[in-house]
Amino acid sequence: MLKSHTNLKLVDSLAQIILALSQDERALLDQKIQPSRSDLDSFFTDLTSLPADPDQPSLGEISEIVREVRQELWA
Repeated sequence: MLKSHTNLKLVDSLAQIILALSQDERALLDQKIQPSRSDLDSFFTDLTSLPADPDQPSLGEISEIVREVRQELWA
């Protein structure tokens, strides 16, 4: 919930401006406010190149924990 009446006016004004944009202008706006595909690809490349966290449980360990919790809940 917005705390300031001024923020509501700002959001209303922005919405009116966005709705008044042409299709070309809207496409330009979308390019500005959405991360580019290459930025996202770069993020995932960086993410996958990081070393594994030694404290992170393996998928098998996570699966076993889930199985144990489910058995406890259903018992």
